[in-house]
Amino acid sequence: MTAAISSRNLWRYGPWLLIFLATGAYYLRFVKDPVGMEMYPQAAYCLLHGEMLQSCDNGFTYPPIFAFLMLPLEPLPLWLRDLIWYLVTVGATIGSFKLAETLARNALAVPLDAVELAWLRVLALLLSSKLILAVFENQAYDALVLFVLLLGLAALVSGRDYWAGAGLALAAALKATPLIFLPYLLWRRHFAAAAAFCVVFIVASFLPDMFFTPIGSAHGYFVNWLREVAGASLGVDPASAKFAFWTGANIMNHSLHGAVSLNIDEGTQHALHSAALYSIDAAFIVVVGTLIAVSPRRRESIAFDGSLLLISMLMLSPMTSRSHYVAMILPYMTLIALGFRDSRTINLGRAVLAFSFALVTLSGNDLVGQTATVWAYRHSLMVLGTLVLLIYFAALTIGRNRQAGFAALPVGVDAALDAGATSPAE
Repeated sequence: MTAAISSRNLWRYGPWLLIFLATGAYYLRFVKDPVGMEMYPQAAYCLLHGEMLQSCDNGFTYPPIFAFLMLPLEPLPLWLRDLIWYLVTVGATIGSFKLAETLARNALAVPLDAVELAWLRVLALLLSSKLILAVFENQAYDALVLFVLLLGLAALVSGRDYWAGAGLALAAALKATPLIFLPYLLWRRHFAAAAAFCVVFIVASFLPDMFFTPIGSAHGYFVNWLREVAGASLGVDPASAKFAFWTGANIMNHSLHGAVSLNIDEGTQHALHSAALYSIDAAFIVVVGTLIAVSPRRRESIAFDGSLLLISMLMLSPMTSRSHYVAMILPYMTLIALGFRDSRTINLGRAVLAFSFALVTLSGNDLVGQTATVWAYRHSLMVLGTLVLLIYFAALTIGRNRQAGFAALPVGVDAALDAGATSPAE
């Protein structure tokens, strides 16, 4: 009896003990290069002294609300900033992983058993571990943005539309690319969520301007950010940008824009570059839009739709760094979970996920060396490893529509469905 209790406690608390030990061991590496905790509080310093954010620090291209949130860290010594930010990043990462798991499990008509749940966690962690570590290596805030975004999606699943819109809007105010969720809310007729989204986004975006005024500028911080960063990156008055971080060939830009720029010179072949980029973007939007449009209008579809929108954020952004790919936690988790309940596509799913793992993780890391990593980045393997997931999303969509239910049933009931039985999802 005692042995059984000890074994149960080991399975229950063992993973948390490993997380605790790994977190403590990684801290020394986290503080080795405090790039984030030097840049982010510097932006807060700029706000306090009425300086324009990009003029004060060219590397700070984030929305002003993020600089505003860094105000409490600005007067602190660097070691304390590092410690606080490390705890925030760890908490946001664990929270994002748990929320993604919850969303993926809610997408299933038949719950996962204990063994399947363990495999879901292990495989999702394996697929996303490199992407999570990239956030810590850069002291990035992408895990925090993802956590807020997933909170919004979780609220949408539970029917709390106002909270859902608020969460998604706050994520959009912090990073801009989650704005892609606004048309989705309108398409799915979550009008209350869309209204809350608009209100919270506007308030959060202009919040720094309610307290600080840039000296010598005719516009506030948010409007200037729209002109110099967001608008400039989309081709609206590019000359206004003081730091055009998205232009030119950059092997660290893992978006469709970055992939095109590595093959077509943006400076000398601007027309060809624009034509290729817009064509590829349009094709991508058509594919993703079709997959979302034909998916069932149910709250259980939110994990599926949200995964596609997160991938779209990465692909359509003018600049996507490695740390941004932490958003892949939800797509990986969702595909693995749905694979447990779709016997028709399970082999295809395994092949697609293995191929994605090879391109995204195995092709570029410390184990293969710098030469192999540079080659992988130069040939946009992270982008290809993400796009290949659309094959599995498409296969699952076809299967779901064919069976007239959200999730395929376990092995053994396909014949009953084919004979006209009703899916439990209905």
